[in-house]
Amino acid sequence: MLEASLTLPADLSSVSQARHFLRHALADWSVDGFELAAPQVLTELATNAALHARSAYTVHLLLDDGHLLVEVSDSSPVMPQQRHYGTGATTGRGIALVEALSEAWGVESSPTGKTVWCRVGSDDGLPDFNLDDGDEIDDIGNTARASTTGGRPVGARPATTGGRAGVSLAFAA
Repeated sequence: MLEASLTLPADLSSVSQARHFLRHALADWSVDGFELAAPQVLTELATNAALHARSAYTVHLLLDDGHLLVEVSDSSPVMPQQRHYGTGATTGRGIALVEALSEAWGVESSPTGKTVWCRVGSDDGLPDFNLDDGDEIDDIGNTARASTTGGRPVGARPATTGGRAGVSLAFAA
C-alpha cells in the first residue's frame, strides 16, 4: 500500500497543484493507467473544497491493489450536493463527473469538517462514453448514490455506494 498527502490553501490556483501532486505521486510509485479519471475526479473534489468550503484542504492518495483512493478533506461541515442545471450551464456537473468516473465515492463527516473520497480504477476500466455522438444527451439518473456513512472502500471490493457501475456520462454539444 502506497500513500501520500498534501495540504493546500483555499484558492482555486491550488487545484493545479493538487493535480501536479497526483502526477508526481503516481510517477514516484511507477504507476501507469491513471491519466484520465484520477486527475479529473481530483480536480472536481479540490475545486469544490477551494470554492465552496473556502478552507485549506488536504489531498490524501492511497494506492492499493490497483485501485487509487482519492480523498479531499476540508473544514466545512456542508455536504456536497449534485446539482441539476440546464444543458447549457457551465457549472454543476462536478459530482456527476465524480460518480461517472469512479468505482465508488462518498462523504464522511468529522468533528473538523468532512472528507469526500472516491475509489478510481485504472483508465482501462472506464466505460466507452461514445464521444462521437455529442448531439445526444443521456440522463445520468439516480442509478447510484453516494455514501455518507463511511466505509471508504479500497482494493477490489465491489462498488456498493456511488460509482460508475451502470452510469453513463452526459455530453452536450
